[in-house]
Amino acid sequence: MALLGRRLAVSIPDSLLEEKTSLREKTAKLGLVARACAIYGVDVIEVFGDPKGRGEAQTIRKVLEYLETPQYLRKRLYPLDETLRYAGMLPPLRIPSHKARISLEELRLGDVREGVVNRDGTVDIGLAAAPRLVGKAAPGERVTVRVSSLRPLVVEPVQPGQVGTYWGYAVEAKPVYEVLSDPRFPMKVATSRLGNDIAVELAGVRALLKQASGVKLIFGSPSRGLFEIVGEDLPKRVDFVLNLFPQQQVKSVRTEEAVLAGLGVVSLLSSEKA
Repeated sequence: MALLGRRLAVSIPDSLLEEKTSLREKTAKLGLVARACAIYGVDVIEVFGDPKGRGEAQTIRKVLEYLETPQYLRKRLYPLDETLRYAGMLPPLRIPSHKARISLEELRLGDVREGVVNRDGTVDIGLAAAPRLVGKAAPGERVTVRVSSLRPLVVEPVQPGQVGTYWGYAVEAKPVYEVLSDPRFPMKVATSRLGNDIAVELAGVRALLKQASGVKLIFGSPSRGLFEIVGEDLPKRVDFVLNLFPQQQVKSVRTEEAVLAGLGVVSLLSSEKA
């Protein structure tokens, strides 16, 4: 769980890639989003529909999920796919769930790893031998498991939230109205050039952040801000509409840049001592 026990989500439109023409450029942009989310321990990345965009939710979701997958499992979970042509060239996220390949002698009781269920009920966790899985899971399913026995080699399923450290993000596609009404993240912050100066709203953001069990940052597309996507009633549907760059000296701030800045602000305020 990210940010000192507080769940964290980032919501981006499916038109995020609209200004990029090549798959290589689109993949690179998504790599920056994934990297920012991994740095700050984002739990959920939501991809919502932009009614006026051309909609590339499938590409966005597939690349983000691929980057979150440990490298030793990627060939098992992702067959050859044109969408992922350049994804393997991006630097790995190196989050705690991305374990290195180790020998069986290095494995320890209680170790947690990501795996893929084999047809015989064992699990591929990137070792020379596949441990037996306690319980049932569908072949080809990705699972998080904890080593419960070394001789014989046995693992048991565990929920990522119970691991005790950041374990990666989930990617969800949903309509924008669900993004704005999601009860899992009671504090919702929209970002917009038309929003209020972050410096002016900082005290209010800080106060609400101390109480919130979950925080969601919502971003617009390269050509359409959230007021255009959601409507003029945006301020009534979120807790804050913030301009993260009130003194920006560039014509426009890219979404991936806004994601990094917004997460940085939330992280800084969350780290403050009471």
